[in-house]
Amino acid sequence: MLVKLHQDGRKIDQFWIAIEQRPSKVRLEQSGDDVFIDWNSTVDDSGRLRACVLCRGDVYRERTFPQITAIVIVLAFAGGVAGLLGLVTTWLMLIAMMSVLLIDIIILIFSFNRLVCYKCGTRYSKLTIAPYHQKWDLDRSKQLQRVS
Repeated sequence: MLVKLHQDGRKIDQFWIAIEQRPSKVRLEQSGDDVFIDWNSTVDDSGRLRACVLCRGDVYRERTFPQITAIVIVLAFAGGVAGLLGLVTTWLMLIAMMSVLLIDIIILIFSFNRLVCYKCGTRYSKLTIAPYHQKWDLDRSKQLQRVS
């Protein structure tokens, strides 16, 4: 799995780790520092991540999209408005809208799920996610902030 460390909303470092091997120490790629990993009660019986291996915090499921998604949404909205107003009703407009639709489908194919720690913001990707992980919950986030 790929682990991306975050601090104040910014990625500071990352490392690859095999969840099956469960090493107790990992060297960071950019800084070369060692990070100690706590596997106790952070992995379930099926070998899937249950909690953050760095701080033992709860994790939530998040769907990621490529950065071009916002541009495609704006283009689709603009094309839809232009079509509804009857400003552009040519074959060129139809081809452009089909291109935007095709790009949107490709974006959905390349999007993926990852786990994010409520407490430290660490992101876990390229792993099998257990079905019991939920999407981000405001109430759960506030509850965890009060506890820490």
